[in-house]
Amino acid sequence: MAGTTGIRTYLEPDLARQVMRVAKAQGRSESAFIADAVRATLAKGSDGAVRTAEDSQTRRLNRIEDRIDKILRDQAVLKEAVFAFVRIWLEHNPPIEPELSGSLAASATARFARFVDLAVTTYAEGGIEAILAEDDDADEDDDEAEEQTP
Repeated sequence: MAGTTGIRTYLEPDLARQVMRVAKAQGRSESAFIADAVRATLAKGSDGAVRTAEDSQTRRLNRIEDRIDKILRDQAVLKEAVFAFVRIWLEHNPPIEPELSGSLAASATARFARFVDLAVTTYAEGGIEAILAEDDDADEDDDEAEEQTP
């Protein structure tokens, strides 16, 4: 066919099998079948094409929303796990003597509050990567100093 333009499209496996099966039954190529299907969709009026595009976009947005929901759930679980670990570690390391448990619990609460403040500050300043980069720079400075020492 003269004056045609190639367009690559990706179909879901089941849909691709249906296209191949129907095109073969009609004795046509898959390209001809798809071209006729596109023409028929466009012939129904722009409302049909717009509706199809909207449906496709809605499906994509729903998948993205599901992924975001999963990420938020995972993030909440990880946050709670880290907070629980830090809280328990602050309360029980070193072992608490019975007569000091009240004052150590208060101290643990204060230290936990400082930890949360540090976590918020660290996040606001670029996250843990910034702190790790500073630590790496300090380690490199220490290594250079050791190399220069006779």
